[in-house]
Amino acid sequence: MSIIERVVELLASVPQTHRKPSTAAVGADTPELNRIERAASEISRLFDLPGNKDLPAESKAKARPARPTTTRTLRIDLDQLRRQSLITPGGERTPIAESFRRVKRKVLMQVAKAKDGVPANLVMVSSALAGEGKTFCAVNLAISIALEMDHTVLLVDADVARPSVPQMLGFEAEKGLMDLLLDRELDLADVLCKTDIDKLIVLPAGTAHQHATELLASDTMRMLLREMAARYRDRIIIFDSPPLLVASEAGVLASQMGQIVMVVEAGKTAEAALKDALGRIETSNITGLLLNKGEGDGLRYFYGGYGYGGYGYGDRAKARSDA
Repeated sequence: MSIIERVVELLASVPQTHRKPSTAAVGADTPELNRIERAASEISRLFDLPGNKDLPAESKAKARPARPTTTRTLRIDLDQLRRQSLITPGGERTPIAESFRRVKRKVLMQVAKAKDGVPANLVMVSSALAGEGKTFCAVNLAISIALEMDHTVLLVDADVARPSVPQMLGFEAEKGLMDLLLDRELDLADVLCKTDIDKLIVLPAGTAHQHATELLASDTMRMLLREMAARYRDRIIIFDSPPLLVASEAGVLASQMGQIVMVVEAGKTAEAALKDALGRIETSNITGLLLNKGEGDGLRYFYGGYGYGGYGYGDRAKARSDA
């Protein structure tokens, strides 16, 4: 349902006799007036208007939210993150943490210099094939950006066929992106999961669906992405995408992103596979290639004019970064 359709529906729900309340009715605590207040609150929310914040105190006391939200807070097991060689808040200065500091600087630079209308804060992390470590890189990039002073992060598990973010962060996924696209009664706040890592929010993949590709290509998805990109200007939205050569959803998602980070597994990803994957997306949106599972520190690799260094994560990370 579009915003306009929702507003029309809300206005139709207000009784005719109370669309212009009389002076005597002001301040009266009647069911009809409550319905008017709820409708006004919902319309205000839809258009991001100031809503009730400018009302007198007595009116604020009566105002009721249009509907409750069910945003939950996830406790992240930091020890589990460390065992997987993932970045942790307050953790020691590791080669992995330093590598992702360099990666995020490139991403944030693209956001800062983006022109109006370019959703540079929508960042997709993908790979050519499965097992190259794209979820490992997406989670590390999200946590690293969450440690910034001026940005919040929404990590979206968009690998809807084989979601890996919940397992990596150690929580049980419930409703998420697919449910939001299927159920018009759901609000974004109903499926978002706050975490106890400050400024990190997670949107799970949600219920698997056989028409996931079509849902990601739908007008509903495009409207959702526009809303996410425009409403939260200080928020970086990281999408853990399916591999480009494995799932058709990845190509559909890539067409709507402002930035794409391609993960390449050192010593394994064939040049032909990488070229094939790059040929399926708009390469002008590629921020860089990220070499994963390299041996040793400070490695630098470039390919086809794209890329910002391949970072050597060492044996420990190599054993833990297959997602």
